[in-house]
Amino acid sequence: MRTDKLIVCFLILLFISLIPSGGRAGDSAFRFNRDRRFVSIPIQVRNNLAVMPLYINDRGPFYFILDSGVNTTILTEPMIAHLLRLEIHDNILIYGLGGEGIVEAALASNVKISMRGITGENLNMIVIPEDILSFSEVFGFPVYGIIGYDFLKNFPVEISYANQSLRVYQEPNYRIDRRSKVIPIQLVNGKPYLESTIVGTNGDSLTTYLLFDLGASHPLYLNKEYLTLSDRTISGFLGKGISGNLLGRIGRVNKLIIGDTYVKEPLVSYPDSEFLEFYGQAINWEGIIGGGIINRYDVILDYSSEHVVLRRSQYYSEPFRTSLSGLEVVARGPNMRKFMVHYVRPGSASYEAGILSGDQIVALNMKSHHQLTLEDILDALSAREGRHVSMILIRDQEILRKRFRLREDL
Repeated sequence: MRTDKLIVCFLILLFISLIPSGGRAGDSAFRFNRDRRFVSIPIQVRNNLAVMPLYINDRGPFYFILDSGVNTTILTEPMIAHLLRLEIHDNILIYGLGGEGIVEAALASNVKISMRGITGENLNMIVIPEDILSFSEVFGFPVYGIIGYDFLKNFPVEISYANQSLRVYQEPNYRIDRRSKVIPIQLVNGKPYLESTIVGTNGDSLTTYLLFDLGASHPLYLNKEYLTLSDRTISGFLGKGISGNLLGRIGRVNKLIIGDTYVKEPLVSYPDSEFLEFYGQAINWEGIIGGGIINRYDVILDYSSEHVVLRRSQYYSEPFRTSLSGLEVVARGPNMRKFMVHYVRPGSASYEAGILSGDQIVALNMKSHHQLTLEDILDALSAREGRHVSMILIRDQEILRKRFRLREDL
């Protein structure tokens, strides 16, 4: 069964100010530990994101999100910084969408990061303060941070979301299947951009460069100035970043064309305009191709050759669906068995049933929360349109029973 559900996503657009006085890595790079053509690494796929096990300063493994939208490796769970014996060299200011929420993070240097058959030394790592971002609560198991350009710049990386595997090539000598499409990328500040054409439901089209972002969960994000490409939209929760929840509109477009390949009727998220500002100044931001589209392909991302290779996977033809329940649920507590409603989409089936943000789910479809994982809950809330869902909730020490039918609102 496919495990990545469009229930909760993180849109991590971190803009890092260039203020540290030191802490820059010297001869830092990842290298193969021995001469071999490639290394295969098992990954886990949740919420359309790939997470991979890493060892940091010979401790671990710790799961990190593979994210082509960030440069420096980021640790989001600072409680393990002491365990990892990190050398904090300087501080750095990080700010996110919305123009607020600037935080002072620590910058660690001389960090060693390793994975199966590959080691990187003398690396930098940003350590975000506690309670700013938590990935573990949306994955249902411990996830400690993000790794991106520092790793991806070194080798071609092949990602199979269907097989939950990552293959890292020492050289660009991988085989390109005849059914694959080779699409050039432009690298801007360490991030890959693809020329793309979006065809709206009204027939209008837009051609622009979109960030190819492994670390964004939704299928497609566009600047709200392009809202007219969708003839109908609903309000929605688009993710979370340094500045808190990211809200906006969700719609569909007729087609997204990338080189010689395309997807039909993808969902598109339009962040509210105020989230694309920094202290009143608009951010020059066109949009993102996210995991909800990327995971429909087997992907080879090759920075050295400046291209991405896309081959349709078994997920390619699946329809794009919104959250059929309208709920965003997170897992908390020491054993990740405390399930909390994080967001309820206005007008959705769960909204009409009277479920509120902050409600705790103690039973779902006659199963106690002790018997459930977050993945079980996400499966039940995205099972199929028309299926009934029954819940027992706790709200302000009151026990509530709710029942609603899953439905597609777009």
